[in-house]
Amino acid sequence: MLCAYRLPKGIAYPKLHDALKVRGFVIYAGQGGLSAELFQISTMGNIHAADIDRLLQGFTELMR
Repeated sequence: MLCAYRLPKGIAYPKLHDALKVRGFVIYAGQGGLSAELFQISTMGNIHAADIDRLLQGFTELMR
């Protein structure tokens, strides 16, 4: 499944991408004119609650 989300206020896609990639997550930019507003996450494979917790922790740390 591929879902699109609004970029956090004040965080550009490249910064979000790089911060999550070092934590083992790969996200994708929004398409076309939405690339400055949205990012995409594809949920594939065997995902566990601990994976979601790590993702959310990455967002939390970035927003500080």
